Amino acid sequence: MKVLLLGATGNVGSPNSHRAVLADVVVGSVTDKSALKDAILAYNCDAVFHAAGVAQMFGRSKSGEYNQMFATVVAAIVEAREERRGPAIRAWLMSGFPMLDSAMPTHLIGDYMPMFPEHRENLALIQKQDERNIAWSLFCANQMSPKHNEIQIPAPNDCSAANVIAGADSPPEWRDTLKWVPLIGPYLNVFCLAGGYATSLEDPLDFIATDFEKGLQSEFVGKRVGLKIKAAP
Repeated sequence: MKVLLLGATGNVGSPNSHRAVLADVVVGSVTDKSALKDAILAYNCDAVFHAAGVAQMFGRSKSGEYNQMFATVVAAIVEAREERRGPAIRAWLMSGFPMLDSAMPTHLIGDYMPMFPEHRENLALIQKQDERNIAWSLFCANQMSPKHNEIQIPAPNDCSAANVIAGADSPPEWRDTLKWVPLIGPYLNVFCLAGGYATSLEDPLDFIATDFEKGLQSEFVGKRVGLKIKAAP
């Protein structure tokens, strides 16, 4: 599978390179829709991983650049598929942990932990897309820290998709802890459990690389995906 990796020099994109064979490097702006579409078509990409940009923890950037990048990438993928026809283009796009479902029906974790609000606009946009054009998944990442100071190719043995468990639309193994407390229960639930979902950089990205190999048959197409490090046996 040919994957267009956006943000290959950033904190998230660069560790993902340890699974990839970098056939070509294209220098350009993620806000240039025509360039993105042309790259997808010129290199006959089956998939896109959007790992560019950093969302604001609180509030929104004055320029709106983060949401603009996301919208541009989505539009480029859709236009490329419409021009090329054929199957949908597989896409993994970065999002944030608050976009996963909480223990309260119809409420996101972000309703009780109002951080990274720019992800909400991206979520609303991607959920409107026709999956015949873009077979998307959102990686709703929590805090990620690198295991290794430098990229190692091939990947070290301690970096593997097997080190994480995944949940679709809600965090895996999320519990109802303290949800019952009157008024503040949902807030306590989120703040007590969210810290347990920090991961390395490398393991989740190996998970995404592995999932790309499933193509359009992935069980995570059209899903928000949360990951958690497996408990030691």
